[in-house]
Amino acid sequence: MHSRFLKQTSALLLIMSTGFILSACGSADDSKGESASKGVEASQAPSLQSGTVSRGEIAKIINSTGNVRPDITVKVGSEVSGKLLSVDVDFNSIVKTGDVLAIIDPENLENRVAQVEAQVENRRSDININMASLKRAEVNAAQAKRSLERREQLFAESAISKAQLEETERAMRLADADIELAKARLAGAQSSLKQTQADLRSAKVNLSRTVIIAPIDGVVIERLVDPGQTVAASFSAPELFKIAGDLSKIKIDAAIVESDVSGLDAGDPVSFSVDAYPGRVFRGEIEQLRLKSKTQSNIVTYTAVVAASNTDNVLMPGMTTNLQITTNSKSDILRIPATAERFRPTPDQIKKWKTETTEEANGDVDPKTREQLVLLGLSTSRIDDILNTMADDTVALREQINDPTQTWRKVARMKQLRETFDDIIKKDLSSTEYQDYRRILQAGAQTRDAQIWIKDGEKMRQVDVGLGLSDGSFVEVISGLSEDDQVITSIGSGSSGKRRGPPGGRRG
Repeated sequence: MHSRFLKQTSALLLIMSTGFILSACGSADDSKGESASKGVEASQAPSLQSGTVSRGEIAKIINSTGNVRPDITVKVGSEVSGKLLSVDVDFNSIVKTGDVLAIIDPENLENRVAQVEAQVENRRSDININMASLKRAEVNAAQAKRSLERREQLFAESAISKAQLEETERAMRLADADIELAKARLAGAQSSLKQTQADLRSAKVNLSRTVIIAPIDGVVIERLVDPGQTVAASFSAPELFKIAGDLSKIKIDAAIVESDVSGLDAGDPVSFSVDAYPGRVFRGEIEQLRLKSKTQSNIVTYTAVVAASNTDNVLMPGMTTNLQITTNSKSDILRIPATAERFRPTPDQIKKWKTETTEEANGDVDPKTREQLVLLGLSTSRIDDILNTMADDTVALREQINDPTQTWRKVARMKQLRETFDDIIKKDLSSTEYQDYRRILQAGAQTRDAQIWIKDGEKMRQVDVGLGLSDGSFVEVISGLSEDDQVITSIGSGSSGKRRGPPGGRRG
């Protein structure tokens, strides 16, 4: 009985000790899990993401699309009607100037030529008849003249009466009238001959047009008729063929939105690709920017004509192209990532990360305006007065701009602030000075003002900068930043955000 009790007591102690061991292991695992969790949270804590102000190249690229077309395209039609006896070319046929493309049945036009030729002979016969009539009238007039001369002599000798003399004079006048009539009929016959000869030439030209010939050297890219088809050219010339000129030179009509037109000039380089050759880049250049605009869905576009070489004839008319037009390029300039210009922190982020700085007591409200007024040649005292007025009259507006809770109104407020500054300057300057001031502004129109956040230790602060050209990835820095400055691009989690250890948190 005693040994049995000892065995039960030993078993109970063993069970209790095992429980304590398992409990201790569980506590250790829990402490390790908490430490790992804290490590993950620390690694995922938000941090300032920055980019470096560096030197490099920026090229403004305009993306567009367009279709390949031949440099020259001629639509060949028919000016006469009739049935097509033959069509001598097909799609892709290479032709030279004067080559026969098709023949229209010439029978009706040949008959027309024969009819007009007969009319010409009739008009010539009429001319001969009228010439004979003229000669006859001239002979009669000569005879009448001789008779009048004799009668006048006889009347002078009182050999004939006055009535007889008058009768002879009347006969003379009739003979002269017959001459004029014969001349008029001859002139009419000659004019009729000229008209009929013109009709004959037209008939022969129409007959020659039954043979359709190639007007240029090129290739037939479209055939719209077949042999035996009847061509009707009553009111307009029907289109029979379309011939493309030299396909080694092609054109592309690119649609450019109005916001990208500025800076686009003839000669700007263009690179493009087509779906048929996805790994190949073709080169061209802007040949013309057309003035006529197109509006579709409230979007205004202009047509830029791109000229390119196609010496190996791989580019076919109608192919869709994806174009990249380089309108401006600068090298060895200061630049920042474009994300730095687009970075807009929230009010909570500004409160947490912004460096606590004190504003300079004597700083200008707009330093750039001082630079422009100095270029204008104004005295220092006068410039100070203008800037002081600008500062005093815009206190409330600038407070609204700097209010972190109203960032969504900042763009509109900045525009209003600039308009207020301009009104103050305009009132102080004379008309001549203000015109010169506007010219100075236009000269620097390529520079836009912006506010960029830069890294200041573990915090960030905002600086005024002047920005220029942008290619979508980088932005040119005109003023306000130096090389190797760190600009804030975003606020996000740290780089080490991965979980470590066994997945699922299983214990060993």
